[in-house]
Amino acid sequence: MAYIDKRSQDLANKPVGRLLWQFAVPSLIAMSANSIYNLCDSMFIGQGVGPLAIAGIAISFPFMSISSAFGAMLGVGSAAQTSIAMGEDNKRRGLIILGNMLRMDVSIALCFTIFGLLFLDPILRLFGASDQTLPYAHDYMQIIIAGNIITHVFLGLCDQLRATGNPAKSMRAHLIAVFVNLILDPIFIFGLDLGIRGAAFATVLGQICGLVYAIRFFFDKSNFSHFSREGLIFDFQIIKDIVAIGMSPFLVNVCGSVIVIVINHALLIQGGMDGDICVGVYGIASRLNSLLVMMVSGFSQGMQPIVGFNLGAKKIDRVYGVLKHAYVYATCIMTAGFLFVFFAPGTLASLFTSDDIMIERCIPAFRIMLCALPLVGGQIITTTFFQSIKKPKMSIFLSMTRQLIILLPLLFILPPILGVNGVWCSIPISEAGSAFLAMFLLWRELKSNDHISPLSAKE
Repeated sequence: MAYIDKRSQDLANKPVGRLLWQFAVPSLIAMSANSIYNLCDSMFIGQGVGPLAIAGIAISFPFMSISSAFGAMLGVGSAAQTSIAMGEDNKRRGLIILGNMLRMDVSIALCFTIFGLLFLDPILRLFGASDQTLPYAHDYMQIIIAGNIITHVFLGLCDQLRATGNPAKSMRAHLIAVFVNLILDPIFIFGLDLGIRGAAFATVLGQICGLVYAIRFFFDKSNFSHFSREGLIFDFQIIKDIVAIGMSPFLVNVCGSVIVIVINHALLIQGGMDGDICVGVYGIASRLNSLLVMMVSGFSQGMQPIVGFNLGAKKIDRVYGVLKHAYVYATCIMTAGFLFVFFAPGTLASLFTSDDIMIERCIPAFRIMLCALPLVGGQIITTTFFQSIKKPKMSIFLSMTRQLIILLPLLFILPPILGVNGVWCSIPISEAGSAFLAMFLLWRELKSNDHISPLSAKE
């Protein structure tokens, strides 16, 4: 097989342990930087605007998740297809994949923006906004939705950079967006007294700067993926393949939005006078959980092009070798995160708010909600692995099991019995159940390919 360049040679021959770190570290830094930004953003909002503003941001999570669902579907689906095309040395197909991904990204983002701006308040009410939190959620989401096209194109191009062996460039694009964001946040929120709208403006402007950095690489025709005439070709089969592979992260985000809506309403009902505060507590916990998940996602994204390329190149031993490394690293990250959250919940909560009631609510909530974290890392890696080996239905099944089959019923059963604690308990129970199911399905997949043992795969 004629490999295209040094990146392809590394994907085919470099020891998978070192290769995973090479690809994962830039993704890990980029994803973690985004989560750290979200944490800092919430801290600025909580300390500068108030606890109800944090609840307003939490109300907006489902809206942002639905938007992210479409971006993830196209980004992950096209990245997996591009990695396989690169492994097959099929450059023309790679160019068509890029063009069709961008066409779909812009079209979907535009439709989402128009619909979101027209029906913003009714949607936020549906998502759990009260009279107290609606103004904050409205002001924030109005600006975020207006910049939705920028977000979609930016994330889609970063996924393409990772898929073609340029994770460091993708990382730098994310870091530019994050650093600009963090610089502008205090200026807009405190200096210009724009409040929660200042945080939204900072987010969009940061992503514009990141996009300007990333987009220039796609004008270089020496890159595997670049802007070209081939990209103008409409290929329904490629679109179908992108959607099929990207359907798992799409459904994860959509189902996650549904779950957040149910949780918000359950907290408002069970929390009584402190209902909005409880919603804010959940928002903070979600930010902390997101940081750990994004760190693991860095390894899963670093794993994806290695798995995709070597699958296309028929190097199955390397596919299983990188899976083993990613699974171990992900479990270690989540275990360390659990220990930190468990032993310092009050300290973490005080970073976001000085409100004594919210801090008091955070301490037990953090410990209960995040107690299954050590099991979550492997589940994330397993889901990405099934996407990368062209088994999207398995990924979809795993995602649906955790959110709809286990968590959703628990959210209707436990809160009436245990009150607010019933909401908190539902989350780790569902995560533990889905993690054990993922272990079983992964074991069955590996056993079905017993011509190569993952435990003895080449390092």
